[in-house]
Amino acid sequence: MTDPNLPDQHDQDGLPPFVKTWPQMYTLIIGVLVLQIVLFYLFMNHFQ
Repeated sequence: MTDPNLPDQHDQDGLPPFVKTWPQMYTLIIGVLVLQIVLFYLFMNHFQ
């Protein structure tokens, strides 16, 4: 019998092994994008 609190295998299709759910994946992607924006902004100001 499976635990109803755990996502089934179908929900995890396409996820990398270091995230467990799609909301975690979306949070990771948004966090990386924000980090890149901040870094590019800092580089732009530094090299102006």
